[in-house]
Amino acid sequence: MEIKVKDFIDQVEEDEIIKISLDKLEIKETSELKADFMEQLFADFESAFAKGKVVQAVQPIVMSNETVEVVLETGIINLPFANINRVDNFLDVDELAPLLTNLIVISPDLNASGLFIRSYSNIDNLKGDITKIVADTLVSIKQIQANLEKTEDSKLQES
Repeated sequence: MEIKVKDFIDQVEEDEIIKISLDKLEIKETSELKADFMEQLFADFESAFAKGKVVQAVQPIVMSNETVEVVLETGIINLPFANINRVDNFLDVDELAPLLTNLIVISPDLNASGLFIRSYSNIDNLKGDITKIVADTLVSIKQIQANLEKTEDSKLQES
């Protein structure tokens, strides 16, 4: 599936996107996540983009009193919707671009930027990318857990 770059930018800027927010998953550690923890997110994302709209689907995960946002967005470049004003720095607005699946994991305890983002293949191949997306999500969540544990250990040593 392809979309004209300008049409994509316009849809995001005008908030003409389908936004999906799932109920929070509450866990103490990543081992509590079931193998299918992203199944509903994928199902809702897929049915929404089948309507021909730009989509943002969010699965909040609460871990150690922190909410981690796992976000699937349709995209044309490896940038979240929040950076839509930069897309035309990389692409000609009159070109057609493949519509991609972007995974974004947001947490202040993930890394210095608080963000992991990766683009996968054309959105028409979502089913082929699911295994990679889930694996990348788990790596990010495990990193957050490890960073939270380091922070807690530091606080204990200070007291």
